[in-house]
Amino acid sequence: MPRFKLISFDLDDTLWHTAPVIEAAEATLHTHLQQHCPKLIDRFSPLELREHRLAYLADNPHLEDYVSQWRLESMTMSLQLAGYSKQESERLAEQAFAVFYRARQAVTPFVDAEHTLAELARDYILVSLTNGNADVTAMPFGQHFHFSLRAEQIGARKPKPEMFERALEWAKCKPADALHIGDHPEDDISGAKALGMSTLQARLPERARPLAAQADGQFSHWREVIPLI
Repeated sequence: MPRFKLISFDLDDTLWHTAPVIEAAEATLHTHLQQHCPKLIDRFSPLELREHRLAYLADNPHLEDYVSQWRLESMTMSLQLAGYSKQESERLAEQAFAVFYRARQAVTPFVDAEHTLAELARDYILVSLTNGNADVTAMPFGQHFHFSLRAEQIGARKPKPEMFERALEWAKCKPADALHIGDHPEDDISGAKALGMSTLQARLPERARPLAAQADGQFSHWREVIPLI
């Protein structure tokens, strides 16, 4: 019998390389804005929009756990600064965010990641836990997950315990019978270890974060995961 009952996974930079996904989504968004929000394009460059978005978060730190709402509100504000009315800004921001959100789900899994998930789903309960707004249920390999949770759904990011606890509760699983796989030393490894879960750190060459010494193991290719487990 498998040692673990539950395996939870981070998504961004664990199952795919995130930077090119966001870059492509931002490019798709910019094309949409050029067509539908010309005053915004005249007022802000892509870099200035990003700087405005980050400044908006600095002024509204409570939105850190709600990344979609953060993007939506900052876009609404930038549209108002560009000269659109409040009502029009809200409408245009919702349309623009929908364009970005769809493009943000167009990910390319790391080599062998999807095959590994399919194999693991035969013997374990698989759960995804993400601080971002990737929606694994909208992706082809989402079929291998039994439960998915985003921080913005409960208002608590990893390494806070709430997402891990929600997964354990849903699976009716004790921490000792659970394994978490993720790339981030604090958000994933420290967060899961604090609850007594085992951990594997994803250190894929495309996005290898610093080594988490307290992880129970590390891997640099998804073909290594099943033997490690």
